[in-house]
Amino acid sequence: MTYQSLPPLSLADADSDQEAYRQWKTLSAYITDGPCREWELRHKDSNERVAKGVTALDFRGNSDVIVGGSAPHKPGSTGRVWTADNRVYYPSVFDMKWVLTTA
Repeated sequence: MTYQSLPPLSLADADSDQEAYRQWKTLSAYITDGPCREWELRHKDSNERVAKGVTALDFRGNSDVIVGGSAPHKPGSTGRVWTADNRVYYPSVFDMKWVLTTA
């Protein structure tokens, strides 16, 4: 099983406009074990996608800007969320979850 994840990038670092748009549109990570499976970061309550650059409140009431993340790499894992201040958190800290969108 190989695991690939998109690191947080600024739009200026992207190789093309299409790549910049793809990275900015939504946080996605890919796990490939045969067919590609796509994961999306979503809000637990509303199930809406979390867009890159959104400001989110943690369970303490502190705000952080979400810039990236890594999807779960195995069953039972929750994945991670990256913030603008270069910290890594569990998605539940911001009341978020990774959802498998393709089988």
